[in-house]
Amino acid sequence: MAIFADENRVREACAKCMVNPASVHAYDDLLTGCRSIGRNFLRIYNIVPPTMTHMVYNSYQGIGIINYNKSIAEFCNKGKSLEGMIARERRRDIKKIRFAVVYDDSNSMTSWWRNQTMSETINEADSPQTYAKVACISLMEGLGRDTEITLWKFGTEARGPYNLTTNMYRELIASNGSGGSRLDLALQSMLDNGWDKRSGAKIAIIITDGIPEHGRSIYAEDVIATVNTLDMLKQLVRHKVHVLYLQLTTDESRKYRKIGGYTMVEFGEEVQRLGCIYMSVKTKDKIEASMYKGLNSVMRRI
Repeated sequence: MAIFADENRVREACAKCMVNPASVHAYDDLLTGCRSIGRNFLRIYNIVPPTMTHMVYNSYQGIGIINYNKSIAEFCNKGKSLEGMIARERRRDIKKIRFAVVYDDSNSMTSWWRNQTMSETINEADSPQTYAKVACISLMEGLGRDTEITLWKFGTEARGPYNLTTNMYRELIASNGSGGSRLDLALQSMLDNGWDKRSGAKIAIIITDGIPEHGRSIYAEDVIATVNTLDMLKQLVRHKVHVLYLQLTTDESRKYRKIGGYTMVEFGEEVQRLGCIYMSVKTKDKIEASMYKGLNSVMRRI
């Protein structure tokens, strides 16, 4: 069931943007819908972006607007004096929070790959990559353009980092499958970039529909990819990075298939044991709720 914005329409706009990146109307529908989804889910799960301000009440020091109700109450309790005058002002949270979105651009996320390899035919608007992109952009738009968000993509290779000044949205929307699922390479790129050592609280959000793999069905290669991924997740957690691992388990035929010694559920449980927040997304309509519920759990740890 759609919530707030017409999510089906937003996904269709995303699919249209993939076909025609120059479509201003589709791009505007996508961003407007994602902004509505993001802001409403942030409100539901009580997540306050670091760019938002909150009201503070203090003794009047020449700054802010005098609040008459609180001042009168203070006069009644302590007597009328200048010290009893209460002012209010909006302040921004001084805690710096950095976000990294690590997006799975493997072939299995796309409709064309699923239509070639599976019996069921799906439209692009219903493919995992489309509802994952809508979820990512809803988070980016909900948090606001002033929030520091960095994007990494991974398929057979890792690409990034991208941000707003390097066409982050366009890079995400244009993704249409790039081979295997080398999450280990994306995490290595993050570590090489030094993102984990930057100041402030750091939140990494990983969205994937599978297990780290080379994509060539070679067991030994895939074991190396899964082991390396777990080792780098340990390193991120050790560096006080808060990791939210969103696993798209919307395809039953892939859910229990073993790759590199793990099924999807087993790998997700292993990630959880490392200290990450693990969320299993069972249907496309649950991806935003799962993301924001997981983000709420992460924010409680900060």
